[in-house]
Amino acid sequence: MAEENLPTSIDPAVGLRQTRRNILLRGVDIDAYVDWTVELDTGDGPIAFTVNRAARPCAWMDAVIGPGAQRALRGKGGVRCTPLSDGVLSVGRASFRVVGPRERR
Repeated sequence: MAEENLPTSIDPAVGLRQTRRNILLRGVDIDAYVDWTVELDTGDGPIAFTVNRAARPCAWMDAVIGPGAQRALRGKGGVRCTPLSDGVLSVGRASFRVVGPRERR
């Protein structure tokens, strides 16, 4: 496929669950919080996560979402996190809170 034919964004009709992400957030630049601790709360109490690094989209995205999806998701692939506490997250609205820089051990 020629580079000029690659999509610059993902078709809104594509289900975000196909991106193989466990948690999807809207309105949060999560990439800005690498090396920080954040919390999500969907109503059952906050759950803390350390934001470790960017998650790079793989070629699998092109196979499942469509040609050019991997390229379109570069820089928008989310992050890899480590949960720091137990709890329950539910589908729906959630509060997002930045706790602070990750504690180094």
